[in-house]
Order: sequence, then structure tokens, then C-alpha cells
Amino acid sequence: MKPVVAAFDFDGTLARGVSGLRFFRQLLGPPRYAWFWVRQLPALTAYGLRWHDEVSLARINQHVFHGRRLIEVEQVANAFAREHLPQTIFPAALTRLREHQARGDRCVIVSRGFDLYLRPWAVAQGVDDVIATHLMVDCSGRLTGAMPEPSCDGVHKPRRLEALIGPRDTFELHTYGDGPGDFALLRTADFAWVRRGETFQPWNQPAEPPCA
Repeated sequence: MKPVVAAFDFDGTLARGVSGLRFFRQLLGPPRYAWFWVRQLPALTAYGLRWHDEVSLARINQHVFHGRRLIEVEQVANAFAREHLPQTIFPAALTRLREHQARGDRCVIVSRGFDLYLRPWAVAQGVDDVIATHLMVDCSGRLTGAMPEPSCDGVHKPRRLEALIGPRDTFELHTYGDGPGDFALLRTADFAWVRRGETFQPWNQPAEPPCA
């Protein structure tokens, strides 16, 4: 029998809203967070609508993280994971996670959120594997704002999951998502689920667009 892997998206699937924006507010503080929105509204809009995702995210990351000491950002991230993220979790999603854990399945968080706060939250839930957006650090221990690889979204989700677990045909995959950024991962699953309101329903793969 193949081992079972349960892969969970985070934003919109395990948790309400966009965790990255909540973290930015915690890191920057209300006045600077408001200025961040003024300065980066075009990039935030483009990223939210998945227009030029990586270019937009690069601009956002530069504004928020460039030059900040990693150890100080990690302190904020740990507090954010401990004090704020639990308030956003969907009960039904946490129940699914616990069911997989009780069966001994390998659970993985696969999210375009930042591993700075997703990893400590996951560890507190007994989840060891986190695939998320990572930031680079320079030799002085400061964040550069750059990413060593594309953000964990779209086609990068199944690619990075296989890089962690191994070839797709070697394990049974259960996936949980909520939107277009998860479709590539959902398509690879043996059992795919999407959040609808407070519950999960089997995912019906969208039809391919007609040829021009």
C-alpha cells in the first residue's frame, strides 16, 4: 500500500483571509502599513488578481522586508503564528487535518504565504512539512527582499511537493484548496477537495478553455 500524503493550502483553505497582509500589518505597524498600501496598491492589486505575480510580489517584498534583520522578523513571525493565526483557522479544516494525522498520513502545508510564520504555526500543530514562499538572507543576517525561487503558487505547488516527497506515483495524494492558485495541485490528486463555506466538497476539475 502506498503512503498517504495530505497537502493543505493555507489562505482560504485552512484559514480565513490573506495571512501575508495580516503579517505585514503586524510587522510594519498600522501607520507604516497604511503607507505601504498607498505606495504598493498597483502591485497588491496585480498580485491579488494574479497579473505578473512574481514581479508584483518582488516589489511588495522589497518594500516590506529589504534590510530587516532576520532574527527580528522571526520574533514577530513567531508571535504572529502563536497569537493571531489560530483566530483565523476554519474549524472544519482543522478537523480534516486532525483526521489525517490520526490515520498516520503525512501532512504538508503548501502555500504561497511566507514560511516565516507558517512553519512555526505548523510545528505547533504537529505538522513538520511546510512548502511556502521563502526569502533570501544576506551574509549580515538581513533579509534582501528577494526570493531564491518562485513563490509557492500555481504550477509550483505540485513541483515543489514532488521535490519534497518524491515521484507522484509513489504516494496517494489528498489535496485541499480553495481557488485557482491550487488547481495545478488539485489536478494531481487521487482525492481533491475544495472549501465551500465552512465545509469541504469534492473538486470538479474546470473544463479546459476552448481552442482559439
